[in-house]
Amino acid sequence: MPRYMYHIHAAGVTSRDQAGKQHPNDGRAVAYGQLIVDELAEEYEYRGAIVDVLSPSGRLIARLVSSRAFPPWLQSTPPEQRALH
Repeated sequence: MPRYMYHIHAAGVTSRDQAGKQHPNDGRAVAYGQLIVDELAEEYEYRGAIVDVLSPSGRLIARLVSSRAFPPWLQSTPPEQRALH
């Protein structure tokens, strides 16, 4: 079974996958990548996380953002900060 890599871009850091995960096809690999980025985005500081899914040959198959991600102008103020009025 082919091994796919998942590079994570979050909080100003890029984490390059060295182990990868085996999947039967590109579709399953992309679905797994979406699961990764959605789980990361449960934490406020990782809402803007991006996961790159790479094929066994190193080709970029997908660049994924969380379904919970919002553009900066739509994001609420984090709970630990207060608006200045």
